[in-house]
Amino acid sequence: MLRRSLLRTVSLMIVCATVAIHLTACGKDSKKDVPTVNLRIMSWNEDFRELMETYFIPHHRELMENVEIEWITDEINSYRGSVQKRLAEGESIDLFLGDHNMAPFFAADEHVARLSQIGITEEELNNQYHFARILGSDVDGQQKGSAMDCEPGVLLYRADYAEKYLGITHQEEMQEKLSSWDSFIAVAGTLNEQSDGKVKMLSSSAELWKSVDCAMSGLWLSEGRLSVSDDTIAHWLTIVRSLESVKAFAGVKTLDDDWYSLIDSGVFCFYAAPWLCKSSSASSADITTIFSSARRSGASFGKFKTSLAPDGFVYGGNWLYCGQNSAHKDIVAEIIRSFTCEADFMKLIALAEMKYVNNSKVCDELSTMKIPNPLFDGLDAFSVYNSAARGLEFSAPTVYDASVSQLLYGQSKAYSKGEIRLSEASYNFRLNVWKKHEEITSEPQKNMY
Repeated sequence: MLRRSLLRTVSLMIVCATVAIHLTACGKDSKKDVPTVNLRIMSWNEDFRELMETYFIPHHRELMENVEIEWITDEINSYRGSVQKRLAEGESIDLFLGDHNMAPFFAADEHVARLSQIGITEEELNNQYHFARILGSDVDGQQKGSAMDCEPGVLLYRADYAEKYLGITHQEEMQEKLSSWDSFIAVAGTLNEQSDGKVKMLSSSAELWKSVDCAMSGLWLSEGRLSVSDDTIAHWLTIVRSLESVKAFAGVKTLDDDWYSLIDSGVFCFYAAPWLCKSSSASSADITTIFSSARRSGASFGKFKTSLAPDGFVYGGNWLYCGQNSAHKDIVAEIIRSFTCEADFMKLIALAEMKYVNNSKVCDELSTMKIPNPLFDGLDAFSVYNSAARGLEFSAPTVYDASVSQLLYGQSKAYSKGEIRLSEASYNFRLNVWKKHEEITSEPQKNMY
């Protein structure tokens, strides 16, 4: 009996050991046999790759363990067309980025998945800013793009010029002076007079069109046809003409070589956004933008303050999209969810990168922290961004908006210089829209104007 019991025990131990060895071997083999996922991500620069490698992958090691990312880049000028061509031809692009100018085109593209199709719920998107959601949505109100950082437009103004030529030392008082177009124009006139023409309000009239584009978002068209009143045309053209009459423009195109010198001398305010105003007091911070670290040696550094513009606008931003034929929507969903929905992860990036993230809950908290920005002589800017972001309300843009807006801008130059009458500018605008987009309008009759 004892011998039989011992044999049974030994046999059981051998069986258990054999099973354990077999299971261990299976475990090892199964780990080896897990297929590698090739995730294809497309962008026009390296910024998102750096964010993925610095923040997402270290925080999601298990998810990304067997994932190899193929990074596809294209020049910004051809990027949108390249993405849409690849998608239309059936190429698998799992995740791709787009800025606010590309948003109407990607939202309208049938080859781009809706966020609901990849498992991201309405509840998860609740803390995103309204304007960022609108820009990422299709005509049915279904969101396709989800913004990581949102870029509400602000004005940067020279605080030293405000004190010297306007007698204004407080940000709140300057904000009031810039809150309407009438007062904005009046400030431009005073600057011109008090500086003997040395200080201009803006670098060029093109700056204003950021406000026009947002104010008219989705409004150029009604039921698929051009629908814009003479009063609307007159409103925008008159603003440009009024500013031209008080010599408000330096006549230098934004980002041209001569424009950079205007940052330090000769222009009072610039249309800007959080990505242009990033700056850190940390000596080790590698944050360089046009107005901040790149200009630390400039005469204007630390002399700017921020203000809201008479009409709110969007200037930049990065939306994440998933290709409709992606075979890895679950992984894409986790990436989009982390960068655009999860408060803790977004706060981490906001503080580390000084980004204005697309999460109102996080940004409400940031705006109370009074984070100093050396560009503004240590003053906080997040509270101004928050006001600008919460105040942005507009309709979903169409694929025609930028084109039609640019055609109106083309008439503003001749009208503001008194070369044509308002009626001629209105007719020319409608005629040019008809020539370019016959599908949305009828040929205007000149005798109507």
